Amino acid sequence: MLVGSQGPAELRRLLTWASTRRHGGIIIIDEAESALGSRTKTKSDDEEPGSLSTSSSSSGYSRDCLNVLLSMTGGPGKIMLILTTSNPSDLDEAVLDRMDEIIHLPLLTEKERRELLHNQFMQKFERRDEYCLSSSLSKQLLSKLLSKTSAKATVDNDFDVDRCISELATDAKTKGYSGRELEKLIQGVLYKTYASHRGILDNALWRKETTTLLKASAAKHSLK
Repeated sequence: MLVGSQGPAELRRLLTWASTRRHGGIIIIDEAESALGSRTKTKSDDEEPGSLSTSSSSSGYSRDCLNVLLSMTGGPGKIMLILTTSNPSDLDEAVLDRMDEIIHLPLLTEKERRELLHNQFMQKFERRDEYCLSSSLSKQLLSKLLSKTSAKATVDNDFDVDRCISELATDAKTKGYSGRELEKLIQGVLYKTYASHRGILDNALWRKETTTLLKASAAKHSLK
């Protein structure tokens, strides 16, 4: 993402570098709407009464980035541009015109969410009987935290992984969640498990922490 006063200069440098490479270059701009947004929308925002100077400056840098991109692309060349955005309608029309292909990635279905959550869970947790029970729990936790090869937390034997994951993946709880948000849910449970008194994930801890994390995510979604 190209932002700030250095954004236009950095974009020009990247485009120049890619165009002079023997085999060309591939440039990926994440959250492209922040730097290549519609000139019409930007102008309307700048004209709103009481707008902050900081916002005006950011809009100016974005327009500069847009001008750089438009002036250095559009014809035959050796540059491949890949833009990612959650709001394609916010991109300038001239930018969209330069895109040869548009790939739409829809939101995850319930089945896809369940599979992703399950994969993330199995990467971060393991059953109590899957590790050595001879040493003390505190030594085991310390070993896991210091180990470079295993950082999995422990799951209580009574914990029903499939049921809990299936409930979390339902539309009522995680509809509209991105893959990154789902991963953060499991990561959040992982941290709370390590910080808990027993250091073991059980049904009560799962319900408590997923409820808290879902409420926090819902608050963020309401701001969008």
